[in-house]
Amino acid sequence: MEILAAIASLMVFGLFVLAVLFVLIDISSILAMIVLLFVPMLVVLIMPKSTIAFLSYQHLLLADGLVPINNFHILLFIWSTLIGIILYTEFLTWYLARKSVHGHHSMSLLGEILNLIQGVVDSVESKVKR
Repeated sequence: MEILAAIASLMVFGLFVLAVLFVLIDISSILAMIVLLFVPMLVVLIMPKSTIAFLSYQHLLLADGLVPINNFHILLFIWSTLIGIILYTEFLTWYLARKSVHGHHSMSLLGEILNLIQGVVDSVESKVKR
């Protein structure tokens, strides 16, 4: 029975990760972040009892039974990993667009914000040098 629960958990989390990565690659990183955060929240609001039962399912105990590993811990691990991937792609997009030699490239929202900050820093530096 525990093997079936572990397989079901892997399938649910695998589909969630694939959906977020699909949105990240094919649509946008902002929408991927929205999917990453709001899909679990909506599932909790729609089916609270079954979702809480799923997230509180205990897979194993570490440190002589002191540290339980539940599905909720796995979800937090997946969230942190995917948030890191999304932020890294945003930063990489901004950096490549900024260092581009050929023409104007469209930038992400993070790139535009960082360019705005860079402009403010440049203007402050020029006023200080006067």
